[in-house]
This record gives sequence, C-alpha cells and structure tokens, in this order.
Amino acid sequence: MKTITPALIAALVFAAPAAAAPSVAVRVGDLDLTNARQAAEMLRRLDVAAARACGAETASVREMQTAVRRSDCYAKAMEQALTELRAPVVESLYRGDRSAAAAD
Repeated sequence: MKTITPALIAALVFAAPAAAAPSVAVRVGDLDLTNARQAAEMLRRLDVAAARACGAETASVREMQTAVRRSDCYAKAMEQALTELRAPVVESLYRGDRSAAAAD
C-alpha cells in the first residue's frame, strides 16, 4: 500500500501487491503541485516510481517498460498514488486534460 509519510520532504511510497512488496519513495515537498510545469515533473516521478515498483527499471529494455506501464500493477499504483497525493493539476495531466492544467 502507498502512504504519505510525514517528513521535511514528504515521500510518496509505492508498494506493489506482490509478496516482496517493493517500495519506491518519491519526493513531493520540493514542488508546487498547483504549477503545471512542476505538476508535470511530479507526474514523471510518479510514472518512474510506479514502473519500478511493478518491475521495470530505468535500464530495462523499452519493451519491458512498455509492458509494465500497460499492466494492472502500474495502473493501480498510479491510481492509488494520485488518490493519496490529492493534486488536481497532476491528476488532470495524468488523465490527459491539458486545459485544466494549463495555468502556471
């Protein structure tokens, strides 16, 4: 399960539903999530973290990364992260609503 942990720099933690339950921390405290550019950076961080938690690494071949991003694990990790993050601009970018996230 993902939880938001209190810290000077907040971390969003992903845990895959597998037995090993890997987790990936994502810094959020250094970004203004109401700013579209910074929200896009947060979405990039969430994407990388969810892919890692579900089995892909940055060094993985493209096909592996693509397969992971199409998996239920990835979709669930992203949905849970967005629910816990509660950042409308980040969620709008994820859902493809660029107009809602256009204001800087």
